[in-house]
Amino acid sequence: MPALGLLLAPSTISFPCSAQTQVEMHNEEGLKGNPAEVKVVLRTKDGRSTFRLFETISVELDFSSAVPSAYSIELDETMNFAGSANRFEVSSNDSIFLTLSQIVSGTAVCCASNKRYLSRKALTLERELTDYLRFEKPGTYSLFFITKRVFRNLGKQDDFGPSKLTLTSNLLTLTILPDDSEWDSQQLDTALRKLRDRHVKANYLATIRRAKQRETEIDQDFAMTNFVSQTELVTAQKSLNALDTDDAIHQRVKMMQMESKEDLEMARKFDTGSVLSQPLLASTTRAGFLEATMRERAEDPEFGVDYDYVDWWIRFLVQRDHPEVFRPALDELERQKRARDYSVYYGKAELELLSILESLVQSKKGEGQKVTASTIKVLRSFTSNRQ
Repeated sequence: MPALGLLLAPSTISFPCSAQTQVEMHNEEGLKGNPAEVKVVLRTKDGRSTFRLFETISVELDFSSAVPSAYSIELDETMNFAGSANRFEVSSNDSIFLTLSQIVSGTAVCCASNKRYLSRKALTLERELTDYLRFEKPGTYSLFFITKRVFRNLGKQDDFGPSKLTLTSNLLTLTILPDDSEWDSQQLDTALRKLRDRHVKANYLATIRRAKQRETEIDQDFAMTNFVSQTELVTAQKSLNALDTDDAIHQRVKMMQMESKEDLEMARKFDTGSVLSQPLLASTTRAGFLEATMRERAEDPEFGVDYDYVDWWIRFLVQRDHPEVFRPALDELERQKRARDYSVYYGKAELELLSILESLVQSKKGEGQKVTASTIKVLRSFTSNRQ
């Protein structure tokens, strides 16, 4: 494998200096707005500052308060809007793709709260930066974290919205190396081996069982977000999702979760469809190739195209045709506009896929035809309601 010094050749990496100056100014402004007693520190989990283009980037967020019982943090990211009110600002917006969770941010299943007081001892959340954004090109980037999940005292008990306090982290600088096909191949082999390892899966299922045995739903959600998400199986899923090579994308589409027979029967009975989390499709920098791969699988006469498959297919159609919607915005008005634009483009892509499925269903066989026909019926209902 090449030495890092050789990989960092200036001719292969761009350095967006002027944009970094702007992000440094925004970071300085944000830090000035932080209360003196409370802070959040952003760092990479292993202290590294250099990563591969298609590598997951593990980060840690340390929240602390110099004054005990003066500030609290919302830890529920599932049932609370404050817990999901997090984003990153990055120096080069035209080299970044946001994940869908950041495009339609601020969504949650309402309502519950799990606030805890901050103290001098930092409360650390382990996350993956690549769950929020993806680097499309190699280069050196500056970024910082912004959140509205920290409250003065405990906030209002019946208020599940984002905090009025905006907390800004320190500035972090990362170098993203050019793509390396040898590293990509090794990473793909490692991820697939872990995903197929029965011991890795058994540990994952055991961690879920322990999470579900917790007394309250709030504690269960916390365990799922902070413990299950760090199991070897989930980190392998994230590793494979980050790989945007041809071979990896084919594997990601091939290994998609499919709706159960019970879900399919329910969909046929009530003319509806479920949407699964699909961790292997959570984000991409190559929406065009991923969309083409999904189309290729959908053309298999024996493959039943369920509603979940279509929903994800539509997302990549939108990103392929309107990549600007998936770029970071620097203010709230622009973020809201992009969310609205995404909804409009989604509706148009839905009509496009309905037409494609109507042409494919005639060549389908057996159960594949039944599932696809049921999905067409649901799509016709949805598109007619939107018109």
